[in-house]
Amino acid sequence: MDKNKKASNPNKLPVGKFFLWKSRDVSLAAVTVIVSGYLMMFCTDTLGMSAGVVGTLLMVSKLFDGVTDLFAGYIVDNTNTKWGKGRPYEICIILEWICTILLFFAGEKWAMPLKCVWVFIMYTFVYSIFNTMLNGNQTPYMVRAFSGNRAVITKVSSFGGIVSMGGSIVVSLLFPRMMAKLVTSTNGGSAGWRELILIFAIPLAAIGILRFLFVKEDPSIDAGQTAQKINMKEIITMLKTNKYAWSFAGITGLYNLVVGLGAGTYYFQYIVGDISAFGIVSILGMVLLPVMFIFPALIKKMGVARLFITGAALAVAGYLMVFFAKDNLPLVFAGAILSTVVSLPISYLGALCIMDLSTFNEYNGLHRMEGTTGIVSGFASKALGGVGTGLTGILLGASGFISTTGSETAVQPGSAMLMIRSLYSLIPMACMILIIICALHFNRLEKKMPVIEAEVKTRKETAAQ
Repeated sequence: MDKNKKASNPNKLPVGKFFLWKSRDVSLAAVTVIVSGYLMMFCTDTLGMSAGVVGTLLMVSKLFDGVTDLFAGYIVDNTNTKWGKGRPYEICIILEWICTILLFFAGEKWAMPLKCVWVFIMYTFVYSIFNTMLNGNQTPYMVRAFSGNRAVITKVSSFGGIVSMGGSIVVSLLFPRMMAKLVTSTNGGSAGWRELILIFAIPLAAIGILRFLFVKEDPSIDAGQTAQKINMKEIITMLKTNKYAWSFAGITGLYNLVVGLGAGTYYFQYIVGDISAFGIVSILGMVLLPVMFIFPALIKKMGVARLFITGAALAVAGYLMVFFAKDNLPLVFAGAILSTVVSLPISYLGALCIMDLSTFNEYNGLHRMEGTTGIVSGFASKALGGVGTGLTGILLGASGFISTTGSETAVQPGSAMLMIRSLYSLIPMACMILIIICALHFNRLEKKMPVIEAEVKTRKETAAQ
């Protein structure tokens, strides 16, 4: 009887389906690690592009990326195919890897205008088109893949974070070591970069498509709603009435600004003096993985918003430690561990926040709009992520950073060295303080959710009678 009871448990998470679901998340995380962490260095130290020019190009592209987010949620929410609502857009993971490969195939001998145009176009395709659609379909696909079961989705988000972070750590560990062999130590230039990208892109693209091939959507979630279309007027109403969507946007946007800075490679190359040591930061991040196992219990006790606050507070201490550590590796690593804590809830529990925001939409008399609700945080993430990327290039350029090509080396001025330290510590620390403020506001919604959910349930039951 116990076995039958376990088998019929609606909150049970199928192991096979769980790992198939996370396949695309691992693949997409790898794109972020590679492009956010190494594109700027590829452009300045191999292509010989000015840091200011590169930063400006990427910032403009990211701002455009934020605009495309405004349409992605609308497109997904109004999609109804035999494959489902979000699942059809999973094919974008293959297209994103193709453009990532092409992005790093630029040559140092190309004319400078061609380099600028190529980097801008490929970077725009990677993030503004394909990454945008993959982010837009994530929550609608998840809700339908797991039949809207919040308990199961909480487990997928929490335990899934371990898989995503583990995959990200593996790539973060291996990439700089492979880079040191194929690019840095051999002065491989663009040819070394091409070989390096292909080694990672081909298997990770194959892994990324597994979710699309094997995880189906539950059509019953949309029973009776297939003919309903969401119009722009309703989206505008949602943007005006759902003030908590903006709080969540502030949290994700500021976090992505920090990620967009991508200053870690410069810090370990010029401050620490050993780029391969950057991979150790990712290894140390594995210390935090066990925390993900207790996330469901922590969420039940604290709520998601308070997890955001706790993680951001630890990150403030970590970034301050890194600033004063300079090239003291033990202190740098200790600070890096503390600053990584905040990435766990923000990166992996966003779907739960969007579910609450969608329920709040229903409470306000609107459609749930899981995809569309995410456009606010999606826009903030892309726009501020672009600002972060742009800031790195612009501030490095303003500080006198010297770009090089191929096997050339340069001694950076003191002003550039101080700026690199600030980009890797003080600026992220300021962002963490702002995240705490946004999370305090979002926490008000979480406190109201029991009443909101009860009211929405009552309305549905009344309408069904």
